Amino acid sequence: MPLFLEVTPTAGQERHKYAARQSAAVIAFWEDRDRRAWGSQNSVIDGKRGQLATREVEDVFLQMTGDERAAYEAVERYIRDTYNQASLDQRNAVGFVMTIYRKRLASSFYALKQTLTKRRESMLRANSTVTLFSDEDLPEDELDENAGEQDDLTEMERAALFLNDRSAVEDLLRQIEWLPEDTKSKALRGVLGDIRSAGYKQVMIFTQFTDTPDYLRGELQRETDLKILCFSGRGGEVPLGQGRWSTVSREDVRRRFSRGEADVLLCTDAAAEGLNFQFCGALINYDLPWNPMRVEQRIGRIDRLGQKYPNIRIVNLHYEDTVEANVYKVLRDRIGMFNKVVGKLQPILSRIAGQITRAVLVKNETAAAASILEDIQHGVVEAEEAAFDLDSLLAGGDIEAPLTPALYDLGYLGRVLEDHERMIPEASIQRRSEKEAFYQTQGMTSPIRVTVNPDYYEDHLEDVELWSPGNPMFPWPAAEELPAD
Repeated sequence: MPLFLEVTPTAGQERHKYAARQSAAVIAFWEDRDRRAWGSQNSVIDGKRGQLATREVEDVFLQMTGDERAAYEAVERYIRDTYNQASLDQRNAVGFVMTIYRKRLASSFYALKQTLTKRRESMLRANSTVTLFSDEDLPEDELDENAGEQDDLTEMERAALFLNDRSAVEDLLRQIEWLPEDTKSKALRGVLGDIRSAGYKQVMIFTQFTDTPDYLRGELQRETDLKILCFSGRGGEVPLGQGRWSTVSREDVRRRFSRGEADVLLCTDAAAEGLNFQFCGALINYDLPWNPMRVEQRIGRIDRLGQKYPNIRIVNLHYEDTVEANVYKVLRDRIGMFNKVVGKLQPILSRIAGQITRAVLVKNETAAAASILEDIQHGVVEAEEAAFDLDSLLAGGDIEAPLTPALYDLGYLGRVLEDHERMIPEASIQRRSEKEAFYQTQGMTSPIRVTVNPDYYEDHLEDVELWSPGNPMFPWPAAEELPAD
């Protein structure tokens, strides 16, 4: 059954609302993957059986320039030294702040530069109340030990503020500021050209932090003639010209992109919450979160029922010889990460963010990173010994998967909503208009708006759910509810 998570925040829990939403979304993703796979064989939309697209995943591993590598390693040393020199009672807060630096470094040199610049300004003013971080900087999962039991991110900022050596921060900033356009940004332009040459007119580019798309949009506007839209925690943004941007709604960005008004949508993980882009067939992960399930959430924005392309392109950009790159290499080679459903390995994947966090803070990062890879390998072996993989058997042709008739079409589901008292007595349904109804069932704290009209759904994505197999709100069918042959 669907999972519902309701959080009532106290004054010290506002930032944890974001973490709770993210955790709920990660859990819901695994359930939704199974539902969509089931729904692809048991629903008909516009007279066609639902189909899931085939993923074409490419990992691009990039060598940093000598200056980039020197800056990267200087930041890593600074993070480890600052954490290990902190007293035991300070390490929780210091470790959390240092981890944020490290994640921003993995996203882009520009993202880290913005944070270090704010930190330097705070030191110069001796201002302990300035907010340096945002909801994007919250831990990626509840297993991140460095998040501890703190109720307020600002308290961690304040606790760690004066533990930084100002001269060290300024040295790091000088190294980063001297860098030219970074290697990954240059590679992005080439990847975009390849994708568009292959027939994909539109591309989504995901990053973890808003500072990174702020940098990328400037580079892309300067070096290409691509039309760009943005979506982040600030909301949607459209260009006004001369480097100026105007804020618009989430739905407006989605609608503009669906109408082909932009070639590229630059977005943060905020876009992975609720907006669907089945009309877009290509996605680039400019950075990869330490929690692999977050990457699956991103891909799920385009890998959905109704995807217009039979094959979707996914390109992951990595810096070679980093902890993150080595972890994702093993996930790709050992379990086919992002190419197939790996729900049975969720316990392994859910540990990775916390493991990388520890690896980047300890003195012997190499040994800690090797331990992560060993844990993945061991977990995969255990999972393989515990149960056989039916998907692999089907893919290998050892068992023929019969193509069964679709259970539903949307016309039938419309009749179910009309006759809900008999067909789904546990649900409360109130018709709102000819194309829409309020729907509420057990476990739901309030009704949602649903429709069985695909066109109406496309026009109201922000507020309306398509009530069909594959949607978490759709009930699993009981035998007596199935339509007659």
